[in-house]
Order: sequence, then C-alpha cells, then structure tokens
Amino acid sequence: MFKQIFRIAFVSLIWKQYKAIIISTVVLFAYLWLIGSVHSDYLSYAELQEDKSLAGRSFLLKWAALTSGVLLYIAYHVLRGSRSRRNSASDQGNALSGTLVNRSNEDTNSNNPDPFAAIRSKKKLRTRAEIALDKEK
Repeated sequence: MFKQIFRIAFVSLIWKQYKAIIISTVVLFAYLWLIGSVHSDYLSYAELQEDKSLAGRSFLLKWAALTSGVLLYIAYHVLRGSRSRRNSASDQGNALSGTLVNRSNEDTNSNNPDPFAAIRSKKKLRTRAEIALDKEK
C-alpha cells in the first residue's frame, strides 16, 4: 500500500517539475511523426501518378519542416529557462533583503488593500493569552 502511495507521489512530483518539458517533447515527436507520415503519403501518391518532378522539393520541404520544428522546440525551452532563471534570481534578491518589508510595500502599491498591514507594522505580536494575562495584572 505504501509502495503505491510513494509511486504516485513520485510520479506527481516528476509531473509537476517537468510537465512543460514532457508535453512539449510529446508534441515534438507527434509533429515529427506527422511530417514523416505526410511525406511518405505524398511520395506514394507521386509514385502512383508517376510524377517524380516534385519529389526533390518534397524532401526539401520535409527537412525544412523538421528543422523548423526542432528549432522551435529548442527556442521554447531556451526562452522558458531564461524566464525561470530571471524569476528565481528576483525571488532570491527579495529573500536576502527583508522580504517582509518589501512585500508589505508591494502590497500597498497594488490596487488591493492589504488587510494584514497593521499586523506587519507592529513591533511585537502577542497571543490572546498574553493579552488576557496583562489585563489581569
């Protein structure tokens, strides 16, 4: 039972981490298969029609389509990687420079009012029990 739970947890962790890569790779493979299938169908059609004049162009178009698909795949992952690195660098900068103060300033600058601004501005936070003990004194 626990073995299945660990498997499911592991698979869900991998899926969350690499979802975009998995989906884009499957789409790339489907695209490559589709281009190959269309090309072989065209060659079969040209052979039946006994028209060999456009076979050379067909190969050029096939390789141009395959190359453009792979280049788009690479460009997607390069752009996605640079965007995530940029976001993680800004998150690390916030973590190093007093995030509580920075986040409260960001929240007050936005259109949404911050319901916790008063709590963040307090020097010391006390529990209900501490307040009750202070009232008794």
